[in-house]
Amino acid sequence: MDSFHRRGEHAMRDQTRLMAVLGAAAAASTALAGNPTLILDDFDADPNDDAGGPRVVSTAIIGDLFGQGSNFDVDTGLGAAVFNSGIGVSQAGNITWDNNGAGLSLDAVAIGLIGFELDFALIDQDFSYTVRLRDGNDGLLETNGDWLAGGARTESLALADFAGGVFDASDVDSVSITFNTGGNTASLDFILTQFRAVVPTPGSTAMLGLGGLLCLRRRR
Repeated sequence: MDSFHRRGEHAMRDQTRLMAVLGAAAAASTALAGNPTLILDDFDADPNDDAGGPRVVSTAIIGDLFGQGSNFDVDTGLGAAVFNSGIGVSQAGNITWDNNGAGLSLDAVAIGLIGFELDFALIDQDFSYTVRLRDGNDGLLETNGDWLAGGARTESLALADFAGGVFDASDVDSVSITFNTGGNTASLDFILTQFRAVVPTPGSTAMLGLGGLLCLRRRR
Protein backbone atom coordinates (compact mmCIF):
# COMPACT_ATOMS: atom_id res chain seq x y z
CA MET A 1 0.00 0.00 0.00
CA ASP A 2 1.49 3.38 -1.01
CA SER A 3 2.02 6.18 1.51
CA PHE A 4 -0.89 8.25 0.14
CA HIS A 5 -3.41 5.51 0.83
CA ARG A 6 -1.84 4.77 4.22
CA ARG A 7 -2.19 8.43 5.24
CA GLY A 8 -5.79 8.52 4.03
CA GLU A 9 -6.77 5.40 5.94
CA HIS A 10 -4.97 6.61 9.06
CA ALA A 11 -6.72 10.00 8.97
CA MET A 12 -10.13 8.40 8.38
CA ARG A 13 -9.60 5.93 11.21
CA ASP A 14 -8.57 8.66 13.64
CA GLN A 15 -11.44 10.99 12.70
CA THR A 16 -13.99 8.19 13.10
CA ARG A 17 -12.52 7.20 16.44
CA LEU A 18 -12.39 10.83 17.61
CA MET A 19 -16.06 11.42 16.82
CA ALA A 20 -17.07 8.15 18.47
CA VAL A 21 -15.14 8.82 21.64
CA LEU A 22 -16.26 12.42 22.04
CA GLY A 23 -19.83 11.58 21.17
CA ALA A 24 -20.05 8.60 23.49
CA ALA A 25 -18.83 9.97 26.82
CA ALA A 26 -17.33 12.82 28.77
CA ALA A 27 -14.64 11.84 31.25
CA ALA A 28 -15.86 11.83 34.86
CA SER A 29 -13.82 14.38 36.83
CA THR A 30 -12.67 13.74 40.38
CA ALA A 31 -10.60 16.62 41.72
CA LEU A 32 -7.44 16.07 43.73
CA ALA A 33 -8.51 15.05 47.23
CA GLY A 34 -12.10 16.01 46.39
CA ASN A 35 -11.25 19.69 45.85
CA PRO A 36 -12.99 21.94 43.29
CA THR A 37 -11.47 22.83 39.95
CA LEU A 38 -11.23 25.96 37.81
CA ILE A 39 -11.28 25.56 34.03
CA LEU A 40 -8.11 26.88 32.45
CA ASP A 41 -8.76 25.65 28.92
CA ASP A 42 -11.57 23.57 27.44
CA PHE A 43 -10.24 23.99 23.90
CA ASP A 44 -13.27 25.71 22.43
CA ALA A 45 -13.33 28.91 20.39
CA ASP A 46 -13.90 31.21 23.39
CA PRO A 47 -10.58 32.81 24.46
CA ASN A 48 -12.04 33.62 27.89
CA ASP A 49 -11.72 29.95 28.76
CA ASP A 50 -7.97 30.01 28.29
CA ALA A 51 -5.38 30.47 31.03
CA GLY A 52 -4.20 33.99 30.24
CA GLY A 53 -5.19 34.40 26.60
CA PRO A 54 -4.86 32.14 23.57
CA ARG A 55 -2.82 29.00 23.97
CA VAL A 56 0.29 28.43 21.86
CA VAL A 57 0.40 24.93 20.37
CA SER A 58 3.49 23.56 18.64
CA THR A 59 4.85 20.22 17.49
CA ALA A 60 8.22 18.84 16.43
CA ILE A 61 8.48 15.77 14.23
CA ILE A 62 11.57 13.90 15.33
CA GLY A 63 11.32 10.92 13.01
CA ASP A 64 9.08 10.06 10.05
CA LEU A 65 10.44 6.85 8.54
CA PHE A 66 7.59 6.25 6.10
CA GLY A 67 6.75 9.87 5.22
CA GLN A 68 3.37 9.65 6.95
CA GLY A 69 3.22 13.13 8.44
CA SER A 70 1.68 14.11 11.79
CA ASN A 71 0.00 17.00 13.53
CA PHE A 72 -0.99 18.37 16.93
CA ASP A 73 -3.84 20.88 16.69
CA VAL A 74 -6.78 22.24 18.65
CA ASP A 75 -10.15 21.52 17.07
CA THR A 76 -12.36 24.18 18.65
CA GLY A 77 -15.49 22.67 17.12
CA LEU A 78 -14.89 19.42 18.95
CA GLY A 79 -13.42 21.15 21.99
CA ALA A 80 -10.29 19.03 21.99
CA ALA A 81 -6.54 19.11 21.41
CA VAL A 82 -5.84 16.24 19.01
CA PHE A 83 -2.41 14.61 18.79
CA ASN A 84 -2.38 12.59 15.56
CA SER A 85 0.75 10.67 14.53
CA GLY A 86 1.24 8.83 11.26
CA ILE A 87 2.46 5.24 11.30
CA GLY A 88 6.00 5.15 12.64
CA VAL A 89 6.16 8.90 13.27
CA SER A 90 7.79 10.20 16.45
CA GLN A 91 6.62 13.67 17.41
CA ALA A 92 6.63 15.81 20.53
CA GLY A 93 3.92 18.41 21.15
CA ASN A 94 3.72 21.43 23.43
CA ILE A 95 1.04 23.78 24.76
CA THR A 96 2.02 27.00 26.52
CA TRP A 97 -0.20 29.50 28.32
CA ASP A 98 1.64 32.80 28.92
CA ASN A 99 -0.75 35.66 28.04
CA ASN A 100 0.68 35.97 24.53
CA GLY A 101 4.20 36.33 25.91
CA ALA A 102 3.28 39.13 28.32
CA GLY A 103 3.25 36.77 31.31
CA LEU A 104 0.35 35.51 33.41
CA SER A 105 1.44 37.13 36.69
CA LEU A 106 -0.74 34.51 38.37
CA ASP A 107 -0.74 34.52 42.17
CA ALA A 108 -0.92 30.79 42.88
CA VAL A 109 -0.50 31.47 46.60
CA ALA A 110 -3.56 33.73 46.78
CA ILE A 111 -5.83 31.18 45.10
CA GLY A 112 -4.32 28.29 47.05
CA LEU A 113 -3.40 26.31 43.94
CA ILE A 114 -2.70 22.66 44.81
CA GLY A 115 -2.36 21.11 41.37
CA PHE A 116 -3.74 20.57 37.88
CA GLU A 117 -5.99 18.09 36.11
CA LEU A 118 -6.26 17.01 32.49
CA ASP A 119 -9.20 15.18 30.93
CA PHE A 120 -8.34 12.74 28.16
CA ALA A 121 -10.97 11.15 25.92
CA LEU A 122 -8.44 8.66 24.57
CA ILE A 123 -4.74 7.71 24.77
CA ASP A 124 -3.74 4.87 22.46
CA GLN A 125 -0.23 4.24 23.85
CA ASP A 126 1.78 5.06 26.95
CA PHE A 127 3.81 8.28 26.64
CA SER A 128 5.91 10.62 28.75
CA TYR A 129 5.14 14.21 29.68
CA THR A 130 6.85 17.25 31.19
CA VAL A 131 5.01 20.16 32.85
CA ARG A 132 6.85 23.42 33.59
CA LEU A 133 5.93 26.52 35.58
CA ARG A 134 8.02 29.69 35.25
CA ASP A 135 7.86 32.79 37.42
CA GLY A 136 8.50 36.42 36.52
CA ASN A 137 12.24 36.01 37.23
CA ASP A 138 12.52 32.87 35.07
CA GLY A 139 12.48 30.58 38.10
CA LEU A 140 11.42 27.08 37.12
CA LEU A 141 9.36 24.29 38.67
CA GLU A 142 9.00 21.03 36.75
CA THR A 143 7.39 17.64 36.99
CA ASN A 144 7.43 14.70 34.60
CA GLY A 145 6.14 11.18 34.31
CA ASP A 146 4.06 8.93 32.07
CA TRP A 147 0.43 8.77 31.09
CA LEU A 148 -0.80 5.28 30.23
CA ALA A 149 -2.89 4.05 27.33
CA GLY A 150 -6.63 3.88 27.92
CA GLY A 151 -10.01 5.48 27.46
CA ALA A 152 -11.71 8.53 28.96
CA ARG A 153 -10.27 9.58 32.29
CA THR A 154 -8.76 12.37 34.40
CA GLU A 155 -5.04 12.65 35.12
CA SER A 156 -3.91 14.67 38.17
CA LEU A 157 -0.71 16.61 38.83
CA ALA A 158 -0.10 17.64 42.44
CA LEU A 159 1.78 20.91 42.89
CA ALA A 160 3.78 19.18 45.64
CA ASP A 161 5.33 16.95 42.96
CA PHE A 162 6.90 19.89 41.12
CA ALA A 163 10.60 20.42 41.84
CA GLY A 164 13.12 23.15 41.09
CA GLY A 165 15.13 25.99 42.58
CA VAL A 166 14.00 29.34 43.94
CA PHE A 167 10.47 30.00 42.67
CA ASP A 168 8.00 32.82 43.32
CA ALA A 169 4.60 31.09 43.39
CA SER A 170 2.91 34.48 43.77
CA ASP A 171 4.06 35.41 40.24
CA VAL A 172 3.60 32.43 37.90
CA ASP A 173 4.22 33.77 34.40
CA SER A 174 3.78 30.68 32.24
CA VAL A 175 2.47 27.13 32.29
CA SER A 176 3.60 24.71 29.60
CA ILE A 177 3.05 21.02 28.93
CA THR A 178 5.23 18.88 26.67
CA PHE A 179 3.49 15.74 25.42
CA ASN A 180 5.53 12.70 24.34
CA THR A 181 8.78 14.19 25.61
CA GLY A 182 11.59 13.49 23.15
CA GLY A 183 9.14 11.83 20.77
CA ASN A 184 9.85 8.54 22.53
CA THR A 185 6.52 6.90 21.60
CA ALA A 186 6.02 6.44 17.85
CA SER A 187 2.59 6.42 16.18
CA LEU A 188 1.00 8.05 19.25
CA ASP A 189 -2.56 9.40 19.18
CA PHE A 190 -4.47 11.06 22.00
CA ILE A 191 -7.38 13.43 22.58
CA LEU A 192 -7.22 16.04 25.36
CA THR A 193 -10.50 17.77 26.23
CA GLN A 194 -9.84 19.95 29.28
CA PHE A 195 -7.07 21.42 31.45
CA ARG A 196 -7.96 22.64 34.95
CA ALA A 197 -6.45 24.12 38.10
CA VAL A 198 -7.32 22.58 41.47
CA VAL A 199 -8.00 24.86 44.43
CA PRO A 200 -8.75 24.02 48.08
CA THR A 201 -12.24 25.29 48.88
CA PRO A 202 -15.49 26.16 47.11
CA GLY A 203 -14.94 29.78 48.16
CA SER A 204 -11.98 29.95 45.82
CA THR A 205 -14.36 30.17 42.88
CA ALA A 206 -14.94 33.78 43.90
CA MET A 207 -11.45 34.47 42.65
CA LEU A 208 -12.44 33.67 39.09
CA GLY A 209 -12.14 36.49 36.60
CA LEU A 210 -14.37 37.25 33.60
CA GLY A 211 -15.31 34.30 31.47
CA GLY A 212 -14.17 31.74 34.03
CA LEU A 213 -10.50 32.68 34.07
CA LEU A 214 -8.34 32.48 37.11
CA CYS A 215 -7.72 35.87 38.70
CA LEU A 216 -4.67 36.87 36.68
CA ARG A 217 -2.79 39.93 37.85
CA ARG A 218 -1.68 41.35 34.52
CA ARG A 219 1.39 43.55 34.38
CA ARG A 220 0.87 47.22 33.76
